[in-house]
Amino acid sequence: MNGNRSFVQRFGWPLLSGILALMLAGVLALLLLPGRVAETPSSDGRMRLLLEPAERDYVLAEMRDLLAAVQVITEAGLDGDMERVAEHARRMGMGGVRNIPPEIRAGLLRKLPAEFRQLGFSVHQGMDAIALDAESLGDPEHSLRQLSNLMNTCIACHSGYTVMPPPTSP
Repeated sequence: MNGNRSFVQRFGWPLLSGILALMLAGVLALLLLPGRVAETPSSDGRMRLLLEPAERDYVLAEMRDLLAAVQVITEAGLDGDMERVAEHARRMGMGGVRNIPPEIRAGLLRKLPAEFRQLGFSVHQGMDAIALDAESLGDPEHSLRQLSNLMNTCIACHSGYTVMPPPTSP
């Protein structure tokens, strides 16, 4: 009689139970991984993002690059140099996100809260919009207004988060 039962009938429940147990273990491991976000906020009330040195260096370098791009875009916009506005905005667009080194990307995706990632992506998408509009409209005032609005996202992120190394083990 056992010979007539299908594979699923013979092994289905144990196999399904094993798969579910592995999935649960994976979810628990992700939730319990140390170094994601500190349990207590920093002294100024911001959420502390605990990143390994290479991850922290990458995030901080990207922020410095964004700040440098803001300066060039502002200057180029004031000079009416829309080609330069588009060039520097595009450098900081979503194309750069795809170039994150894989070893850094994996850690950041695990550790950075969804809200932080969403703010970051919106900045990169905003830079792409500035580049496209600079090319198609050629209106410096429009581009500078877009940049001014985008800076509100930067302010929101910097007001809510701080990037720190994880505490050292004793």
